[in-house]
Amino acid sequence: MQQQFGDQVTIIGVPSLGQVDSMESFISDTGTSSVPHIPDLEGVLWDRFGVTEHRTYVLINDDGTRRTTGYGSLAAHVEDLIAG
Repeated sequence: MQQQFGDQVTIIGVPSLGQVDSMESFISDTGTSSVPHIPDLEGVLWDRFGVTEHRTYVLINDDGTRRTTGYGSLAAHVEDLIAG
């Protein structure tokens, strides 16, 4: 995702509701270390953006409008956001 859209969007991972060492292991295992991650240990960011489960995508447009989804391809959602 970062390689495909990095010049058009900012992608940030927000791991939450776990321990930092588990989050770091997940980042290492998934090869997503090139994406900035903000550990949300107490779920504050998740709560603010209405995230209730892992694999939820919050897409925020330039004008601040946002859409939350967890289904389908993240690439397709980003392409739709860029197009619209």
